[in-house]
Amino acid sequence: MVAKVKRREFIKLILGALAGSWLNCGGGGNSGVSSLAPAPYTPAPSTPIAPKTIKFGLGMDPERMVDAYDPDGKRVLDAIKPNILCMWINGARDYQGRIYSPSMQYVREWASKGRFQEWSGMGYELMVITWENYDGQNPALGPATYGDYHISSQFLEDLRELLSYLVLQFKNKIYFALATEQSTYSACRYDRTCQDPYAYSDRINSTTQEYFGPLRDNLQRAVGLIRAQMPSADVGICFGGWLVEFDEGINFIKYFEPVITSSSAIFFQSMMGIKASENSGYGNPERILKNCQFFSAYGKPIHLAHYMPSSKRADVVAEDMDRMSKPDYLRQLVQYLSSFSFMDYGLLKDNAYGCLDATVRFRQSLRAIL
Repeated sequence: MVAKVKRREFIKLILGALAGSWLNCGGGGNSGVSSLAPAPYTPAPSTPIAPKTIKFGLGMDPERMVDAYDPDGKRVLDAIKPNILCMWINGARDYQGRIYSPSMQYVREWASKGRFQEWSGMGYELMVITWENYDGQNPALGPATYGDYHISSQFLEDLRELLSYLVLQFKNKIYFALATEQSTYSACRYDRTCQDPYAYSDRINSTTQEYFGPLRDNLQRAVGLIRAQMPSADVGICFGGWLVEFDEGINFIKYFEPVITSSSAIFFQSMMGIKASENSGYGNPERILKNCQFFSAYGKPIHLAHYMPSSKRADVVAEDMDRMSKPDYLRQLVQYLSSFSFMDYGLLKDNAYGCLDATVRFRQSLRAIL
C-alpha cells in the first residue's frame, strides 16, 4: 500500500484556513499524498467517454461569488467564467448528539430569496457535494460524526428538502457528488482516540463492513431518490482520488459497484498537496488522468468534483494548471472528463505565484481544444 501523509498533520494544515467557510458550504479533504509515486497500475480495457466539452466548476459558496457578498469571490468568478457553481451539504453532530446538516440553513435562505432561480436564470449549472465531519477535523461543525450522517435517515431527508427547492427553482443541469471521500468516514469509528485512523480507512474487511454495508445501502436510496425527482441530473458516489493507486483502494471501489451501477455518473476528487516534482513526477495531473482511465471502464460520465491542494499551496496550483494546459495532456483528458471543479475560490483570490492566471489559462485551454 502507498504511504500517506498522516491525517492529523493534514488537519493542522487546513483547519485554520477553512473552518469559517466550511460552516457555510465547504467540506473536507484528504490529500492522500504519497511519499513516493505509486506502483504502476494498468486499468482494465475500456472505452473513453469522449465528452464534447469539459465544463468548469467553482466553489465553494455560490452566493458569496455570484451576489458579490465577497468582492474577491466575484472577481475570481468573473475571471474564470465557470459553467458550474459548487455548493456543499455537510453532515455534523451537535453537542447533544443530534446528527444534522448545518448547511441546510443556507439552503433554506437561498431558496427563500430565490437564489437558485437567480443562478439558473444566469445560465449556471449546479454541483451539490455531500461530506461529513467524520473525525471532527472541522471544529465549527461540532464533534466527530464517525460516519453517522450518511447512514442516517436525516441525510435522505435533507436531500428530499433540497430537491423540493431545486425542482421548482433550478432549470439547468445539476450534479450530485455524494459522500465525497467516504472511504475515510470510518477512520475513528472503531478507535475513538483516532491514534491510527488509517487502520479503518480505505478498506473493506470484517470490521469496517459493519459501516460500509449500511453506507452502500443508504447511498443506493439517495441515488434512487434523486433520479426519481430529477431524471436529468448526473448523480453518483464521489471517491477519494487516491483509491485507484493501490489494491485495497480498488477493492473498496468495487465494493460500491452496486451504487455505481444505479448511478448516472461517477465523481472523484484530487487534492494532493505537493508538486509532481516533489513526488517522483506524480502529482495531481497524473492522479486525475489515472482516475479518468480507471473509471472509464464503467461507461458513465466522469466528473472531478473538487480539486485543490490540501496544503493550500498556491505554487502547487500554478504548476498543476500549467502542466494540465499542455496540448498533449488536454488531448488525453478530453477523452474522459466531463467536468473539472476548483474547490475554493479563496485560494485563487490573491493570485499568489500566478495561480489565478494559470487557472484562467487552463479554463481557456479547455474551451480552445474543443
